[in-house]
Amino acid sequence: MNAGRFQPNPRERRVNRLSLWMALGGGSVALLGAVAVSLGRTHGNPIFNSLGAGILAALPLFFAVMTVLGIRQMDEYGRQLHARAASVAFLVVMLLAGTLISLEAILEFHTPPWALYTAGMTTWGVAGCVLAARDGRGK
Repeated sequence: MNAGRFQPNPRERRVNRLSLWMALGGGSVALLGAVAVSLGRTHGNPIFNSLGAGILAALPLFFAVMTVLGIRQMDEYGRQLHARAASVAFLVVMLLAGTLISLEAILEFHTPPWALYTAGMTTWGVAGCVLAARDGRGK
């Protein structure tokens, strides 16, 4: 009946469930922070503005904690895969940041911080997919 279908093992189901909570929780926290900032700015209320800024500033910490929890539930291969992908992403972001820092001084422009964050997270995801496919475990 389910012949040929991939059935995740219990550990993979736990990691998948944690990933779902990370996506839903992170999205909810980001939405809450954005709504608070929006209310603070439209109504001129500095308390909501500060609350929203604080929530949005804490969002990377939420993702870091959830990522560590997810990696702790992975098998040895998953941990090594994420460590290798993170090292590639770190190298790319450091090269990009170093290049942009020197170019900013010469060409007088400013790189928004979200550009480095987006580059790092995208590189981490792509590197993880490429490494998994290369290892033959990306099925």
